Amino acid sequence: MPIAHLSSVNLYYEVHGDASAPPLVLLHGATDTFRTAWNKQIGAFSQKYFVIGLDMRGHGQSDNPAQRLDLRQMADDVAELLAYLGLSPATRVAMCGFSGGASVALFFALRHTGWLRKLVLVSNNLERDQTRLEQGFWNPARMQAEQPGWWTHMNQFHKHTAPATLLGWWEAEDRQRPDFAAADLAPITCPVLVVGGDSDAIIPLEQTIKLYRALPKAQLAILPGIAHGAPTRGAALFNQIIFNFL
Repeated sequence: MPIAHLSSVNLYYEVHGDASAPPLVLLHGATDTFRTAWNKQIGAFSQKYFVIGLDMRGHGQSDNPAQRLDLRQMADDVAELLAYLGLSPATRVAMCGFSGGASVALFFALRHTGWLRKLVLVSNNLERDQTRLEQGFWNPARMQAEQPGWWTHMNQFHKHTAPATLLGWWEAEDRQRPDFAAADLAPITCPVLVVGGDSDAIIPLEQTIKLYRALPKAQLAILPGIAHGAPTRGAALFNQIIFNFL
């Protein structure tokens, strides 16, 4: 079980494909793991790219000594992992993040711009989501009642963090997440693909479009009939779109 012992966290990671191929970093969403989020991409993407995946701090087999989540710290974790694996900014990686992982990828692009060749942001909002907070999206009782299967999976997947604790960390992080404006994202000069589903109830379509319009060099892909979870719910189309962009 590969664990990277970094300066402030121990991260579980996996690599797939030819190490001489262009590197592609995959970042999973909130309450996911690398394997649960990207199981329909690993085989396909690793045929062409050197895939680097990880369980973000507090998720899966990674610990979280900070006992909180901060997207900036999580972005720095990724940069430190890449250096741990022997890569440098000169390598110029591609990065694809889904949902919470896209939020981390966005901060990575702002804090470690020189690393990126291309960036894919899947199901991500531009502005702070007050609706999510007001509706108790991260409430453990709601999760257990509405998604008992996923609650069971969370108990199985996350080695170091209880599901209720993980949800609490994400709720607290949601409250401190900034509202971005186009000026804030101006430093992101690499090509960016913004991906959303037109039936996504968690990330509204207007947020996807706002994010696309705020980025200097962005393309937009909207998957028809797809709810939150494009990499799993619309894998064949999603994979082809990503291949075409990268």
